[in-house]
Amino acid sequence: MASKSQRAARWWVRITSPVHFLLALALALGLQQAFDLPVFTGNWRQASHVLGTVLANIGLLLALWCIALFWQRRTTLMPGGSPSGLVIHGPYRYSRNPMYLSLVLSYLGLALMFDLPWGWLTGLAALWLLNSAVIPHEETMMHARFGRDYAAYSQRVRRWL
Repeated sequence: MASKSQRAARWWVRITSPVHFLLALALALGLQQAFDLPVFTGNWRQASHVLGTVLANIGLLLALWCIALFWQRRTTLMPGGSPSGLVIHGPYRYSRNPMYLSLVLSYLGLALMFDLPWGWLTGLAALWLLNSAVIPHEETMMHARFGRDYAAYSQRVRRWL
């Protein structure tokens, strides 16, 4: 029988990480509306919009590349799903979690584009959940499913970069 923490981890994993980051963005927007928090102005605002656009687009392109690799391998994209194979090429040579890295980059970019510099703080909660619950749960599943192959891969490639 699964422990209470294992059931909770599965519950958080089933709510995919994009939802976690959307909730963080909604919270940042709500805080911005409720408290009229300061935002960048003038040249800083323009620069933050440009930087945000660049980050969001890099995140999008990285996500599309990762999705294509998963489709080629015919394995699941869903964190709670049962993977049929390891994806260890492309950006997965440098990070075990480039899909999540793309999500963080996109989130940071959107926060800047929507004039939510405080959104970087609310994003930390989503990142904490991802790093402390979702990824460890996935790593446990991957190790159980792929054994030595996954152990060798995780020794070779860092979690983030």
